[in-house]
Amino acid sequence: MRDEALRRQMVYESLISGVDPVGREIGQQLRDGSLNPRDLLAASDYQDFFRQARTQAERLDLDALATAARAVATDDTSSTPDEPAAASDSAHSSSDWSWTNDGDDPYREGPWR
Repeated sequence: MRDEALRRQMVYESLISGVDPVGREIGQQLRDGSLNPRDLLAASDYQDFFRQARTQAERLDLDALATAARAVATDDTSSTPDEPAAASDSAHSSSDWSWTNDGDDPYREGPWR
């Protein structure tokens, strides 16, 4: 995404709509301008959140993510009314998994919502 302001807004909204209360708080503060990204990294209250996010990012399979993104992009353009997009198999392909948080166990893998 080339538009920096739009990209930041999407990140902030993603944090706000997440299930992690710390992430929602961070997203709201960034969106509202009460905290900027540089200050955020220096805030000791959020260090555990970032440490866990880094661990999560290191486990992320970027090839599977890219494949899933391409599949979504082609599903939107290649499906016709007579030819529905292929259904995912019951064994959970890499395209139907995301990082979620149920409130008790932050940053675990789970199905897309």
